[in-house]
Amino acid sequence: MTELLQARNEISPFNSKKGKEMPRSNSANSQQGASAALRILEPARKKLATVETQRIIECLDECIRRQELSSVLLLIVMPNDERLEQFSLGLGVEILTAIKSHRTLCRLLDEAFINPNEERLKALQVEVSNSCKNILRMFRENPSAATSIRNELVGEYAKLAGKPLKDALEMIKKLNEIRAMMLERLLTTPTEEKDRGRYLRQVTEREKNNATIIDKLQSQLDAAIDDKEQEMGKRNETIRRLKNDLHQIEQFSEEHIRRTKTEADKQQSADIRSCESKQSKMQTEIDQLRDRLNRMVQEDRETEQSLRKRKFKIETEVENWISKYDQDMGEKQDEYEQIDEVYTEEKKQLSELEEKFKVLEEEYDKIMEERRIAREEKEAKELELAHMMKAAITIQAFFRAYKVRKSLKSKAKKGGKGKGGKGKKKKK
Repeated sequence: MTELLQARNEISPFNSKKGKEMPRSNSANSQQGASAALRILEPARKKLATVETQRIIECLDECIRRQELSSVLLLIVMPNDERLEQFSLGLGVEILTAIKSHRTLCRLLDEAFINPNEERLKALQVEVSNSCKNILRMFRENPSAATSIRNELVGEYAKLAGKPLKDALEMIKKLNEIRAMMLERLLTTPTEEKDRGRYLRQVTEREKNNATIIDKLQSQLDAAIDDKEQEMGKRNETIRRLKNDLHQIEQFSEEHIRRTKTEADKQQSADIRSCESKQSKMQTEIDQLRDRLNRMVQEDRETEQSLRKRKFKIETEVENWISKYDQDMGEKQDEYEQIDEVYTEEKKQLSELEEKFKVLEEEYDKIMEERRIAREEKEAKELELAHMMKAAITIQAFFRAYKVRKSLKSKAKKGGKGKGGKGKKKKK
């Protein structure tokens, strides 16, 4: 990007009449343009705003830490390396035993590569991988041991060129580069990505236009150089002729120079006398100006002294304000740390209450489900009882109606028989 801006700025001297004065301004413009271009290409945010992006960077950091720890393990598990005993106290018995076991597996794996046996080789590779994972897990549970080993062996990384750790160190370097690129990508918003793409397209277009202008100006420059060479040839011929004429003039001008020198000496004497009178007059003026200068210097010193006192007073006030600001900020920081501690504790209590609430909520849901089932069973029984009661009432109503009809029929039959007997008696 800087080269493009410099190429663009280098075009302007050909279009200017002041070719000797332009390069400095062009250099300044180039530097300003380059810094502006870099500011445009850099992300506006300096910190990750979301939890997801922070987790991504944390994953990369964890990967780098594990790779560094694996590199250190490669260094201390070498069969002929006696450094393992130096860290026996810091590592602990469990990690030390696991590393020794891993060293044995590595030695067996090297022997298996010498006398290859496919099944045996695969089994040893799986065991070595599991052993390495187990050791890394132990170091993760014991960060102090990992830190002590990494700090002790970091000075030896510069001596490992040509050893097995060369590839591991290269991997760490690549992972750091990936982390830097990923961080820049995560800090860049979609809007910034679009602006960057648009800016790069504009730069590419300007570069094409500048290339066209450069080609055109280069052709003009070539033509101007040709014209200049022709002009220089003509001038060289003119200079040669003028030198010959000058040599002749020098021969004829010696007498004229002697006469001119005599006249000049006379004029010089007259000028010296005139200059002496002017010098005395100017010396008087200089003395007057010097007195005036001394008075002004004295006044300026007094003014400077008063300004220095004022400056000292202002600086003292500024230092007092700074001290007060630092004190206030310290108090605010302490207050913030106290509030943060209270917040952390309350957040921890909230998490515990939420876990308890989840258990109670499950129990509550279970109890409510049992109550719902019991309520539904009760409602079903009540509904069935209501249906039975309604059926019983209906049957009783039908039965009563049946008895009433039956009693009415029996009464009707009895009434009919009585009336018939009485009629027969009257006829007789």
